[in-house]
Amino acid sequence: MSTQELCPLCGEGQVTQHREDAEQTYAGHTGPVPMYFRSCNHCGSDFAGAEESLLNKRAMMAFRKRVDGLLPAARVAALRGKLRITQAQAAKLFGGGPVAFSKYETDDVAQSSAMDTLLRLVEANENAFWTLVDQKGMQADFGRTQAQPAQSSQPMQPLTASEGPSPLYEPVELKRPPQDNPQTGQTR
Repeated sequence: MSTQELCPLCGEGQVTQHREDAEQTYAGHTGPVPMYFRSCNHCGSDFAGAEESLLNKRAMMAFRKRVDGLLPAARVAALRGKLRITQAQAAKLFGGGPVAFSKYETDDVAQSSAMDTLLRLVEANENAFWTLVDQKGMQADFGRTQAQPAQSSQPMQPLTASEGPSPLYEPVELKRPPQDNPQTGQTR
């Protein structure tokens, strides 16, 4: 037997849950963000409880990540899964604190731009992952000795996010600016 929740405001009406997309603006970008709330059928009040507030916070964080060009939560989780590492191992390997990856993967917190760049590098190049493992002295965590080559038997396949690639992230080719030669005084 299911009982409906009584309205905490009037104590008489039945409460139902709702989801509506609301236009939000962040850093000059506007877009729909799902917002969760409850409504009372007696007094007509709309309100958000703890559960809805958490969902709203996470939805807004996901929107901000999208605008900032950061990897979405699902893609961070997929990368970690592809690497076959735990959240604790990821935090030790990449930094960010002991529960950082739990927060990145649930949209509780946005990863820094530097963290995002490091994750993208490892996503694109498996050797970068093994180099990082070696530099952090974590070979034993992955059943490797330092003498083993960083190559794996199968190359990593690029991940695809359900949302697709970020339209704000476009890799660019970096070029070294011309430098003066101190011996000749000429620019090279």
